[in-house]
Amino acid sequence: MTLHRRLRIVTATAVAAAVAVPVAAAANPGGTAQIGGVLVIPAQLSSWQAHAAETHSPRLVQIGGVLVAPENASSWQARAAQTQSAPKVSASDGSGFNWGAAGIGIAAALGVALFVGASAYVRRVRLTSA
Repeated sequence: MTLHRRLRIVTATAVAAAVAVPVAAAANPGGTAQIGGVLVIPAQLSSWQAHAAETHSPRLVQIGGVLVAPENASSWQARAAQTQSAPKVSASDGSGFNWGAAGIGIAAALGVALFVGASAYVRRVRLTSA
């Protein structure tokens, strides 16, 4: 296999990986649709829509990681402001897709591909001129 063919295969693989990673991260493996904040499987969409007017649970808002009824939001915030606690540091659970990391990976792969391509070109020019 010639160097040019290997370089084409490596480039095609890098392009396929660059396209496949975001597509795989955007895929919904559970096969659910989110309607009104609720995950519903496609087979139950009609049933869910028929009962959409019914309240399934009380409406809650999330403030500082705590679920609070909307009518109690102001009093909860007032109590939270009075208690001076250390700021909470949340760590990522790793379930999300990080575009920053993907961009760094793609840039590194592109840099390596360009370096290998330039090296192959220089080597070829030296071999043909000698």
